[in-house]
Amino acid sequence: MNRLAVICAAAASLALSACASDPQPVASAPAKRMVTPPGGLWEVVEAVAVDSTGTDKSPYLGQKLALYENSAGDPAGRTCAKPVYMGWEADAASVVGAAAAAAKPGEKRPVMDVTCDGEAFGAYVGMADGSLMTRVNNWALTLKRVPAEAMMAKAPEPAPAPEPVKVEPPQPEPAKMAAPDKRSIVYLASYKNEQTAKSGWKALAKKSSILAKQEPVITPFDLGKKGKWYRLYGLAADEAERAAICKQLGKLVDECGSRLRE
Repeated sequence: MNRLAVICAAAASLALSACASDPQPVASAPAKRMVTPPGGLWEVVEAVAVDSTGTDKSPYLGQKLALYENSAGDPAGRTCAKPVYMGWEADAASVVGAAAAAAKPGEKRPVMDVTCDGEAFGAYVGMADGSLMTRVNNWALTLKRVPAEAMMAKAPEPAPAPEPVKVEPPQPEPAKMAAPDKRSIVYLASYKNEQTAKSGWKALAKKSSILAKQEPVITPFDLGKKGKWYRLYGLAADEAERAAICKQLGKLVDECGSRLRE
């Protein structure tokens, strides 16, 4: 073998050795992207213990939280004013544990990750029926959206009209059906009983020209150990009117417009 052949053989041997020492490719993490939150108020309707908890009743059952672009809550009662939402796809069991029986094993579901000031704040799996699943401590929780109409107090039935006198009055024109009210509720304050809620409305209506033209919306709300409270709401046609109401009330109420209570 001549000198050139020896050099070529040595080069080929080094090339094969280099290839054999190359590291194996590592599986990349799922690509995350900015996503828009679902919005609205969500309620924990089911809780399944992933590990032993020492109790059959979850403390998170019945809790409500909001998932808006400018505010977010979690089943433990925390709130975040500047949440960041990222999304990807994963096996539901990898997020909430094997208790996610609603998803088929290995089935990829959309996942929404929430961070607050750079810290983990929650992760939610989108299920096929429109519900969300998350995990808090040893509980796998199922959340469903609270219908907007469920938060509105039912208007009292009108009193029966008095018997008309037997005089032939002129026939009135048929009354036109009122257009549906498209205004949204605005949280004002909470009271221990309905009577104080009505008194609170009178005081607030004197300070707001917008509320002065409305009737109060009072909704009873059960806070468990804290007892039953009555939440007082006004109505706003849009975000500008919503802000105007809270500006008119100023320091009279602490949490005017809180979406976590709407």
